[in-house]
Amino acid sequence: MEQREQEYCKIIGQALRNFRKEKTKKSLTLFANENDISKSTLSHIELGQNQPGIINLKKIATCLEITLPELITILEKDLPKDFRIFKDDHY
Repeated sequence: MEQREQEYCKIIGQALRNFRKEKTKKSLTLFANENDISKSTLSHIELGQNQPGIINLKKIATCLEITLPELITILEKDLPKDFRIFKDDHY
């Protein structure tokens, strides 16, 4: 992963952890076990150590009783306004 991608994953992961705790009041282990998500996978996502796959994001959104687009919107609200994943030549 490139540096900007790593930064994005860390911001998104922390936002997901905060939202999960706020919405469900459940530990990572309990949330993962109840929702057919590997505990280590969820941990790595929340720590920003890997890029979450679309299937796991869909499972997480469903468990949180929101749509996938709603989940992405909630998670991305913590990004700095000028944050960009790609180099400037992509914009």
